[in-house]
Amino acid sequence: MDKRLRLVTGGAGYIGSHAVAELIENGYECVVVDNLCNSSYESVARLELLTKHYIPFCKVDLCDREGLEKVFQEYKIDSVIHFAGLKAVGESTKIPLTYFHNNILGTLVLLELMEKYHVEKLVFSSSATVYGDATRFPNMIPIPEECPLDPTNPYGHTKFTIEKILQDLYASNTNIWKFAILRYFNPIGAHPSGLIGEDPLGIPNNLLPYMAQVAVGRREKLYVFGDDYETRDGTPIRDYIHVVDLAKGHIAALKYLDAHSTDGLCREWNLGSGTGSTVFEVHRAFANASGKEIPYEVTGRRAGDVVNLTAKPDRAKEELKWQTHLDVGMACTNLWKWATENPFGYQLKGVHARFAETENDYESRFITIGAGTSFEATVANLGATLVDLKVNGQSVVLGYPDGKGYKEGNCYVGATIGRYANRIAKGSYNLPDGAHRLSVNDGANTNHSSISSFHQKTFMGPLVDNPSKEIYTAEFLLLDGESQTNEFPGKLHVSVKYTLNVLEKYLDIAYEAQLLEGEATPINMTNHTYFNLNKIYNDQSFSGTEIKVVSNKAVDVDSAGIPTGEIVPKAISTLDSTTSTVLRNDGPSYDNCFIVSENEKLNSTDSTRDNELIVVAEAAHPESGISLEVLTTEPSFQLYTGDFLCGAFAPRSGFAVEPGRYVDAVNMGKWRNNVILQRGDVYASRIQYRFKNYHDL
Repeated sequence: MDKRLRLVTGGAGYIGSHAVAELIENGYECVVVDNLCNSSYESVARLELLTKHYIPFCKVDLCDREGLEKVFQEYKIDSVIHFAGLKAVGESTKIPLTYFHNNILGTLVLLELMEKYHVEKLVFSSSATVYGDATRFPNMIPIPEECPLDPTNPYGHTKFTIEKILQDLYASNTNIWKFAILRYFNPIGAHPSGLIGEDPLGIPNNLLPYMAQVAVGRREKLYVFGDDYETRDGTPIRDYIHVVDLAKGHIAALKYLDAHSTDGLCREWNLGSGTGSTVFEVHRAFANASGKEIPYEVTGRRAGDVVNLTAKPDRAKEELKWQTHLDVGMACTNLWKWATENPFGYQLKGVHARFAETENDYESRFITIGAGTSFEATVANLGATLVDLKVNGQSVVLGYPDGKGYKEGNCYVGATIGRYANRIAKGSYNLPDGAHRLSVNDGANTNHSSISSFHQKTFMGPLVDNPSKEIYTAEFLLLDGESQTNEFPGKLHVSVKYTLNVLEKYLDIAYEAQLLEGEATPINMTNHTYFNLNKIYNDQSFSGTEIKVVSNKAVDVDSAGIPTGEIVPKAISTLDSTTSTVLRNDGPSYDNCFIVSENEKLNSTDSTRDNELIVVAEAAHPESGISLEVLTTEPSFQLYTGDFLCGAFAPRSGFAVEPGRYVDAVNMGKWRNNVILQRGDVYASRIQYRFKNYHDL
């Protein structure tokens, strides 16, 4: 990579994820490193959809020198924003050694690698806890940066120690090191979109997320740690700062370091509002925002707590040109939106995610929706691929067990195919701006977009949702046209949304695409899943599968699979037949484009997505008792008997029904308008796989 990036450690966490959103909003490119010990990759997946921007992610612990060095080797890093670290005051008093090991060793490894790879700029996420009890000094509330440091808990000691390390490292070479130390106070709230927020694993250690869990019914009541402090209502005072304001503070600090390009720097800034609120005042603000009663119980003081932590943020305002704009009331409103839309944070029942990692591969991610139910689907971000589909526990599709299989495989198994599915004759076509040529990979022709195929591209997301007990969704995004290997004109915004209905046992796939740059592009998207309805009994053959299709009219093709322009009959059972065609290993071969509708007036601007779903194929296997219906809004479909399956899959171990808009339509006058997308128009279509019992068809 030539573009230099900002490395965000702990970027999947609460503050880190909001900082990543602001980085991208401000035009920065970044790479996220996180060990996910107290965070979730779902925040990064959601950030990609929120920002419509691909975010490289590396699952690495900072204490793992070898793993972290691979990140520095792979990416050209310009600067670091360092959030990674354990951060709970109460917990730190119980496991101090863990806090010292994790926070300090991780930072040392990071700094040593920064020195080795000549990365000299760092914004450090420190804390107001380094001040300790500032009330022990006269005139130190609100707290200025000059206040003597004396943390009162192990967490604060780790931040204090790291600050000292940075100061000593800077002193060793004041010409190169540039360190911004941000001492911030109490972050609260969530992104106004409701897509990202605070999702602590286990029992929350902070006031607002705990109250939110009480409000949504996850916890019985709030515990207030002491009401006998010398404050206006007896509860401790904190300077609560909206997390979006806090994230903007990191951008301001980064820009400040960038401006000091010729000299070194090590300086501290408080990030706070300058206004303190008591626990009871915040309790009332959240109750007002949520409209809920928040029951609470006063208990004893918590070890390590101090009476007042309110910032004096004058230095940040003057030097960084930064100040807060969002108050406690807005933070509570945004938090309530996050809590109500995500009552269990990023953790959804019936959703399981895993990294299908291979060496130097942190991006292959498998997500199962409907996990543990009688109908579940696994999808992957590489190719927005359907990896697995289980009906009553039985897998009915072909798929690889890890990311390596999809990266090395070339059979398009389960993948989203685009921009253009099926063949383009001689790899050439014409648009108003002239002739266009593609790489060929099927004799003299291009099949499934050749080197520009979506099946080898990493989609953003997915955004996973569970809108009802029986329904799950997973939506992927792709900005196609940014890669140097892309041969199609213009920049395309692509959405692939999987919807799983557990009760009715169907998987729906909705496609949408819009051209953001350029005047026109060919488009024909589909899913390339191979089905084997009898895998549990014979996973290397579909033999015995009974199949019917909506029409035995097919596009006539020559020996290279290119249409002649004629429609001819093809011997196969139709839906109104009394008997089915039985697929066998030694039976007829199919690689045919069957006609659903001869609608020559269909344009890509006439989105088919809202059309009635039509059953175009039925398949069943008497041994497994599983039956499949393939429905679509598209005017044609390709039926494959998998004769050219390869690698881990034997020929005829699966069959495919691939809806689309006619083979080589881009070069066929009467169908050409089906597949030319103009800028400003929308391409959209749907495919649905519906399962029934064998005797229901």
